[in-house]
Amino acid sequence: METPPSHARNLAAKRWAEAIERFSNGQLSVRIFPSGQLYGSAGAIKALASGALDLSVQANSTLSSFEPNLSVVGLPMFFGATREQVREILDGPLGLELYSRLERKGILVPGGHFEYAPNNTAYTTRDIVRSYEDLQGLKLATPPSPLFVVMLRFMGAFPVATPRSETVLQLSQGQVDGLGMMTDLTISGGKLWDAGIRYAFRDVAGWGFYMPLVSRETWNRLTESQRDAVRRGWKEAEAWAREYTAAELENGIAENLAKGVVNYSPSAADQQRMRARLLARQDLLVEQGRMDADFVARVQAQLAELQ
Repeated sequence: METPPSHARNLAAKRWAEAIERFSNGQLSVRIFPSGQLYGSAGAIKALASGALDLSVQANSTLSSFEPNLSVVGLPMFFGATREQVREILDGPLGLELYSRLERKGILVPGGHFEYAPNNTAYTTRDIVRSYEDLQGLKLATPPSPLFVVMLRFMGAFPVATPRSETVLQLSQGQVDGLGMMTDLTISGGKLWDAGIRYAFRDVAGWGFYMPLVSRETWNRLTESQRDAVRRGWKEAEAWAREYTAAELENGIAENLAKGVVNYSPSAADQQRMRARLLARQDLLVEQGRMDADFVARVQAQLAELQ
């Protein structure tokens, strides 16, 4: 994983590894390689599919370049959605259907997700974004999600799909004006104030989550009891991670403020106008993001029932 040992993803992976060893009675042991020692996130996904890597914990935004529908919780219909609403959908049949799409590509999902934090539209270095109009022309490094790139273009920004490992360099060298569709925890966890982030435009523009992954080749080599250890191990780690990240978000926001990051948020009316504008284009976003329109429609129907 390319995140550091202190990151919530790494902490969850560590608990998963320890639980796998415990539940398998020592038959299985897992070694974790943090900070991109083996692969960046995109490389890890390819390695899982090929069988070169056994296990990983990855963000939906990175995985969406591999399976576009994993960006569904970043669509305009999720602007302002709560953690509980996201969880209700992903924990149910639609979530299982979503995860099964990875199985066709050589990757299995042995459990559920944990929400990381809501995405926010922009974190900037010099330019203050107080409203959506202030996004016009800003060059923003963005997770390599086709949906995020298209959405930011619609909002008037200039997105640059960027692997996490290159973000600090781009910020510190002034190659970009900031970050797009990131989270408060991305800023605090990566200490990105040291790379120049000074302003946050916080608008809950969808959500991000992490999920466990197992190479199909690895899974096929495991006995049923060993597979059960992997599943039970993740269930334990997931329960911990859900509580941890909810609390960590508040701490991350406070830490960013303490480090001088100034928060701005759109007015309720401004946010509603942008949500309506993007919802009117959601079908086009789905098409350009290479997503399954029928699946998105079913998610939207369930979300409407929850709101």
